[in-house]
Amino acid sequence: MTDKDNLKANLKRRHFLLTAGIGGVGAAAAVVAVRSIGDTAPATGLTAKNEKGGYRMTEHIANYYRTARV
Repeated sequence: MTDKDNLKANLKRRHFLLTAGIGGVGAAAAVVAVRSIGDTAPATGLTAKNEKGGYRMTEHIANYYRTARV
C-alpha cells in the first residue's frame, strides 16, 4: 500500500469513529431529555374515589409507574 492509500483508510476509520461517537452522545442526550420531562400527571392527590372498590390509583402505584418507566 502507498502512503496515500494508508492515509485514506485512516481518515475513513477516523470519520466512522467520530460519527459513532457523536451518535452515541446524541442518543444519550435524547434519553436524558425524555426522562427530564417528568410526569404529566401530578403525583399528589391521585387516589380515585371508587365506592365499589377495585383498582384505585394511589400515590404508591403512581410512584411505581414513575420508577418503572424506560
